[in-house]
Amino acid sequence: MSFFQIRSGILGMNARNLQYIRRYNSAASKQFADDKLFTKQFLNSRGIGAAKLFHVASHYSQLTPEFFQALPDSFVIKPNRGFAGAGIVVVAGKKKNGWVSASGKSLTQEMLYRTCIEILEGKYSISGVHDKVIFEEKLDPHPAFRKLSDIGLPDIRVVVFNLVPVMAMARIPTHESEGKANMELGALALGIDIGSGQTTGGAKKTTFVTRMPNGYPTKGFQMPFWEEILDTVATIQHVTKIGFLGVDLVVTKEGVKVLEVNARPGLKIQVANKSPLKARLDKIKDLKVMSAEEGVDIALKLFSEKSTPTNDFEEKPIIGVIQPVLLNQPEVQKPIPLIAKIDSLADKNYINPEFYTGNIAQVMIEGKRLKLPIEKKEIEGANLLLAAKFLPDFYIDPHKKTSTTTLITDDVEERMIHNLDEKICEIDEQIKLLSYINPQNLEEQKELFFSHSDFNPRFSYRECDLPLDQMQRDLKRLPEVNHLLYPIFERKAEELHSKIELIRSVGHSDFVGHSEDVFGDVSHYQYQQALNFIKKHQDDNRPDESPELDLKKAKELLKEFLDQYRLSHWNLKTLESSVSDIQVTKRNTILLKKGATFQANRLKALLVHEIGTHVFRFENGKLQNFRIFQRGTANYLHTEEGLAIWNQNQLGLDLGQKFLQPAQQVVAIYLAKKMGFADLFHFLHKTYELEDHIAWKLCIKAKRGLSDSGKSGSFTKDTLYFFGNKDIERFVARKGNIADLYTGKICIEDLKTVQKLEDWQPAKYLLQ
Repeated sequence: MSFFQIRSGILGMNARNLQYIRRYNSAASKQFADDKLFTKQFLNSRGIGAAKLFHVASHYSQLTPEFFQALPDSFVIKPNRGFAGAGIVVVAGKKKNGWVSASGKSLTQEMLYRTCIEILEGKYSISGVHDKVIFEEKLDPHPAFRKLSDIGLPDIRVVVFNLVPVMAMARIPTHESEGKANMELGALALGIDIGSGQTTGGAKKTTFVTRMPNGYPTKGFQMPFWEEILDTVATIQHVTKIGFLGVDLVVTKEGVKVLEVNARPGLKIQVANKSPLKARLDKIKDLKVMSAEEGVDIALKLFSEKSTPTNDFEEKPIIGVIQPVLLNQPEVQKPIPLIAKIDSLADKNYINPEFYTGNIAQVMIEGKRLKLPIEKKEIEGANLLLAAKFLPDFYIDPHKKTSTTTLITDDVEERMIHNLDEKICEIDEQIKLLSYINPQNLEEQKELFFSHSDFNPRFSYRECDLPLDQMQRDLKRLPEVNHLLYPIFERKAEELHSKIELIRSVGHSDFVGHSEDVFGDVSHYQYQQALNFIKKHQDDNRPDESPELDLKKAKELLKEFLDQYRLSHWNLKTLESSVSDIQVTKRNTILLKKGATFQANRLKALLVHEIGTHVFRFENGKLQNFRIFQRGTANYLHTEEGLAIWNQNQLGLDLGQKFLQPAQQVVAIYLAKKMGFADLFHFLHKTYELEDHIAWKLCIKAKRGLSDSGKSGSFTKDTLYFFGNKDIERFVARKGNIADLYTGKICIEDLKTVQKLEDWQPAKYLLQ
C-alpha cells in the first residue's frame, strides 16, 4: 500500500496544532523561536554553534553604500522573524560591480538594498510587522555533500519531542531550487535513519525518488557528524524548553551549526521518511526522560531502521504506470521484453494474444518474479495491462517516467554500453585538467621569488573555455545500463563531475576541498608514513652521479626505447614552459621541457616510468573493446603512478633526490595546508638540504591551483606517486600479477570486474 493511502499514524496539520503545538509550546517559546537573533545569541552563550553574526540592521538609515561595501566577500542576508526560507539571500562572492549569489546570479547593491527594505517593512516576517535584517556568515557545506549536489547549502531538519529526536530529513538544494534548500522550489528531501544517520530514500514534493539529479542514490548517504547532530538537537530542546520542536542545522567541515529552531515544524518530513510521525510521537509521549543524553539513547533504540518494524513502510521498488517488464515463456531461453500498463482500477490482468500461453503468466518487474493470473485481450499501446491490486510489493508512481530501453536484450545492452563509453570518453577528452591548474605566469613569479625570498607568488591561470554546465548536464543524463561494466562507467562519471567542479574552483577559496574530492586528502598518519620513509632512506640513499645528458641526447635514447617496443608512431615534442621535464599525453605524444637535462640514471628511470608504464598501459588499453581503458577508469592514476614508481625502483639505480621526492612531495602537500609558499620553501630547503630548483618544484606542485600562494591550502594530486607505490607493493606481496595491471588504464579495484569479460585481452606491451 502506498504511503499516501495510509491514514493511521500520519500527523496532520490540525492534529499537530491542537495536540502538540498548543499543548506543549507556550506563547513565550513560540516568540523565542521566531526571533532568530535572540535564538542565536541564546544558543551561542550555551556553547551551541551557530553562524557568525556580522551586522544587524534595524533602520533604513543604516543601509548606506559604505555599509554594503564594508561587508565581507560572502555573507547571508535573512529576516530576523522570517519563515519558510523567504527573504533569504546567499551571497557567494564579490565581483567588480556587485556580488554573485550561491546560484550564480549577479547581484547589485540596489538589489540587496531592495531586499533589506522589504525585510524591514515586514514582508517576510511571520507576523507581518517591522523586522530586522541579519547579516551573518555564509556557511559552506561539508565536502561529503558534494556527492548529492553541487549547489547551495543542504540543511537537516530534526523533530524533537520529550527530549527524543523523533524523525529527521535532509533538504538538498538543486539547480531547479536555485541553490535553496526549499522543497517548494524543487529541493529534494531525504529521509534519515535516526539510528545510523544514513539516508533512507528521497522525495520531491509528493513524489518518491531513488536518485538525485546528478544520479547519486538517495538511499545510503552517511550524514557527517551524526552523533553530534542528535546530541545538539536534544540539548537545544532541553535548554529552550520548547516541547514540540523542529531544529534546522547545517554540517560544515568543522562540525554542526544551528540555523534556527522552529516551534511550528512542518510535516513533509513524514513523506521524506515514508513513515508516520504521530506513531513515533505516541511511543514516547508518556516516557519520563531526564536528560538530553537519555533522549538520544531512546531515539537510537526506538527509531533505528534495524529496530523499527517497517510494515507498510518497507523499501519497495517504485514503478510507473507505463512499466517495462520481462515475460518468461516455456521453451523460450531468454525472457521477452514487453511494456505493461498499470491500472489501479482494473480487476484483471490482460496480455496481447500473441504472447498468451496460458492463464498464468510469469513476469519479472524490477528484478522481482511474479506469477499472475492473466487473460488474453488486445491492449492499445502496450503488451500487458496489469491490475495494481496484484502488485502490493511495489510503489506505483504515476509521475515516474520510465524508458522502454530499461528492458533490453543483450545486443541492445551492448550497444548502449558502447554509447555510454563514447560519451564518457568524449567528456573526459575535453577535460585537460592540468592545463587549467598549472600557472601561466610561472617564470615571472619564479624570478620575483628568488629576488625576494619572503615573496609569496601570485599565480594566474588559463581562462576556462569549456562548456562546463553542458558537460555536467550530459553526465547527469547518462542512462543506466544493465551491464557488467556499468559500475565502472558510473564511477568515472562521478569523477568527471568532481573534476569539472575542481576546474571551476581554480583560484578560488573552495579549490582545496574540490582537490581533496578528486585526489583525496593527506591524513596525519599518511604524513608520518612519508616522514618515516625519508628518515629510513635519507642516509643510505646514494646521489645520482651518472653522466648528465642534454635534451638532444635524451631524445635519442627515448626514440631508441620506443623503436625497441615498436612504438615508433609516438612523437616527441618540446615545450617552452612546463611544471614537469617530461609528460605523456593520450595523443601519441611525449612532451619534453625546453632546456631540460637528465642524469643518465634518471633517464633510465624515466623510460620505464613514462613509456614502460604510461605508454604501455595506453597501448594495451587500445586492445580492449572500450575506449575508457585507453583514457582511464576512475582513480586509474593512483595505480598508474604507483606502478611507474615501482617500475623505476626495480631498476636498483642510484637516483639520489629523485628516490626520496615522492615522499617529500607528500610532506610538502601536508604542510602546505598550514603554510604559505615562502615558509614552505624555506622549511623544505633547510630541513632536507634541497637545491633551490627542487624545493621550488615541490612547492609549485603543492600550491598550484591557488591564486595567492601565501594562503594555506594545497593541491593534493601528487600524493598519488608515494601512496600508489605503497598499493603496488601490497598488491605484489599478496601474489598479484603485475601483468594484469598492464591490460589498460585501470585501477587495482577494477581487476575483479574486467577479468570477468569474455573478450578481455592480455597485455601485449610489457617491460622485458
